[in-house]
Amino acid sequence: MIVIKRVLNNNAVVAKDEHDQTLVALGSGIAFQRKAGQVISEEKIEKSFYPKNEDATNSISETLAQVDPKYIELSDRIISEAIASSGKKLSDDIYVSLPDHLQFAVERVKKGILIQNKLTVETMQTYPDEFQLGKRALNHLSKKTRLTFPDDEATNIAMHLITAEEGDSLENTEGTIELINRFLKIIREMLNKEIDSNSVSYYRLITHLKFFVQRIKKRQDQYFDADHDLYDMVVHNYHKEYVIAQRIAGIVMQEFDYQVSDDEIMFLTIHIHRINISTGENYE
Repeated sequence: MIVIKRVLNNNAVVAKDEHDQTLVALGSGIAFQRKAGQVISEEKIEKSFYPKNEDATNSISETLAQVDPKYIELSDRIISEAIASSGKKLSDDIYVSLPDHLQFAVERVKKGILIQNKLTVETMQTYPDEFQLGKRALNHLSKKTRLTFPDDEATNIAMHLITAEEGDSLENTEGTIELINRFLKIIREMLNKEIDSNSVSYYRLITHLKFFVQRIKKRQDQYFDADHDLYDMVVHNYHKEYVIAQRIAGIVMQEFDYQVSDDEIMFLTIHIHRINISTGENYE
């Protein structure tokens, strides 16, 4: 049995469950003509989550209470599309941060305040799937509000989705994108060639770099007990790419005090080699 403690708006309530635990419940019209003390049907709950403590509950409540219900509905649609598209689990924070961001974005556009996102190109290249979701979300927002938004707003939405996927902060998400693109710049310059961002090899390299950066942040090592003969073969046959991987490892050691394992260097070398010999097979 779910009992309402506080109505935030028509689509959001703070409630108590059968174990007397506090939760935030979301659902279209979940609190329409309802008030504290009344029971709500669990069938109406589309999403629920349990804040860590009372401060978190109050913060979430205050934010959602100030958000127009239409942005909560739109956010839920965007989040559902993101989950269906990627198959990834998103952190509960997105159910609060995204509607708040959408409402703020609309307010900024109405006031003529345009904020440029310096990482638009980098986000497009590093997280192409999330960027496309951001563009679709922006299209939904434009139709809903009949307003025209700058393309950079798709980046902002994409960053919220990326942050929710990785369970990180928005600031750290920006740092991840910047670091990955720094590595890509080194690879481009040392290979002395442009990288086809539509190729399968590029997609695989980006995926590897994402997990590589996550391991750096979490200070986790990648060990596969790779055959020493294989390692020697990679070093000998892909020497140019190996030097690039070693340079990246050196930067990581210098700036993050993180020792990149031989296995990590070997696999990074292989991915760089695939980029170097890529014939332009497209990723669809």
